[in-house]
Amino acid sequence: MVFTNAEIRFLARQERGHLSTIGPDGSPQVKPLGFTWNDALETIDITGFGMAGSAKYRNVQATPRVAFVVDEVTAPTAQGAHFLEIRGIAETATHVPADPHFDPELIRIRPVRVIAYNVDPEQPGLHARNVTGQPAGT
Repeated sequence: MVFTNAEIRFLARQERGHLSTIGPDGSPQVKPLGFTWNDALETIDITGFGMAGSAKYRNVQATPRVAFVVDEVTAPTAQGAHFLEIRGIAETATHVPADPHFDPELIRIRPVRVIAYNVDPEQPGLHARNVTGQPAGT
């Protein structure tokens, strides 16, 4: 299992995350976007319109190492900050979109490392781990 139950609940509550890819000149590029957790494949799926023509799509095709962050702030204290950072390997794929305005192309992230902060109320604080079966170093 890639994510804990608390992490899956956290992802389900969020509407937006931030995808960081590497541009052609080697600089990072970060974009806010919607996403879904694909429970069957244990991946983060990113869809939208104009996906195949986007810089993020081209970046992933050239350099598949990415970071994806989902966060929320519930109070103006350290205890009120919550985030998941998912480092992984992204791939481009196609699917049948649920929304007819979205393109069939998507970005699919296979998590390699998960860093969670205050995501599980029963285990607050920072927790990091490599995902079993995936190469470390991402």
